[in-house]
Amino acid sequence: MTFIFHNCRVLDAVSDRVREGHDVVVTDGRIAQIEPTRLRLPHEGRVFDASAYTVMPGLIDCHAHYTLDPWAVDPFSQIANEPVGMSMLRAARTARDGLYAGVTTVRDAGAPRQLNFVLRDAINAGLIPGPRLLAPGCAITITGGHGMTFGVEADGLVELQRAVRTQMRDGADVIKIVASEAAMLTGPEAGVEELSQAEIDLLVAEARRRGLRIFSHAQNSTSVIRSARAGVDSVEHAFLANKEAISALREHNITLTPTLAVVQVTLERNDLTPAFRERMERIREQHWWSCEEAIRQGVNVVASTDCGEPCIYPSLLWRDICLLHDRGLSRMDAIKAATSRAAELLGVADHVGSLQVGKQADLICVPGNPADDLTHLGQVQLVMKAGEVVYTR
Repeated sequence: MTFIFHNCRVLDAVSDRVREGHDVVVTDGRIAQIEPTRLRLPHEGRVFDASAYTVMPGLIDCHAHYTLDPWAVDPFSQIANEPVGMSMLRAARTARDGLYAGVTTVRDAGAPRQLNFVLRDAINAGLIPGPRLLAPGCAITITGGHGMTFGVEADGLVELQRAVRTQMRDGADVIKIVASEAAMLTGPEAGVEELSQAEIDLLVAEARRRGLRIFSHAQNSTSVIRSARAGVDSVEHAFLANKEAISALREHNITLTPTLAVVQVTLERNDLTPAFRERMERIREQHWWSCEEAIRQGVNVVASTDCGEPCIYPSLLWRDICLLHDRGLSRMDAIKAATSRAAELLGVADHVGSLQVGKQADLICVPGNPADDLTHLGQVQLVMKAGEVVYTR
């Protein structure tokens, strides 16, 4: 099957310009041609008049929990107390909604009982629609640590080594570790570190031994610095990171996944207690500063939703892209944070993340020009994954 997007704008997520009046030709699941629009089209193949749209790579969400239900009041209690089958049906809904919003690749950030493996395999088998899912299995955390609700608890070097080897044995695509508490929780010290330098070093070495990438939930400065020094691929959140911690990310060439949307969207809820709202507002101020400082220092920054938190839906990646622009990225760099730069972080840039001849045809159509107005990314009209049109509006 040949599919032709006729007379469209092309945003390839490689260059910094949008090309007008082009045809994008997809054949056998790959991008075969990107050429100026031809007056005469081939007789074979399906032609889509894309003159009102921009064709661009499918979006990549670098941090999401697709097995936690964002429509639930308490996703963690729900998944702990309901049958696994119901949890997987909820996860299938999340995966479908993410795909239909233009998200064609996701790095999952940890699931209870390794349920993200089941979701990934169901998507790959064509049983349910969803993005390509890179799954870590369980996040690795200390006993009683932040990740205990979506991970496996382990203490000391031997237990941590066994925990990471178990995820790899069972099919992990990537490793997720939890190096600190979460600032959004109401603990006595926000985001306090939970893994030592030696423990993070061990976990990184085990992941590298098997050729896997590894990312670290780290919110205070100490946990960010330890993760950077250990050589993780990315640090997640860094809500409370100071200038020294951001400099450590730059020095060690570590990507930051700031998850801006989760704080902002949470604050837009109308059911927060006054005390929690006040706490979140303080966190947002620090969070914005740390992200802005990372952008000022030239740290690579990528986009994500942290889907799975209440009201953080899989369709909200466009919000995070807009927030990255608000914090200092250019519009095009904010788009690249959810496409080409995200693909590089995840190790899939040879196949997806940019609109280039020979790459897999993961692409979306959006109205207007998102390089001028990022909100167009929230109005996806067509989604193609691996050369198959999986959604049209």
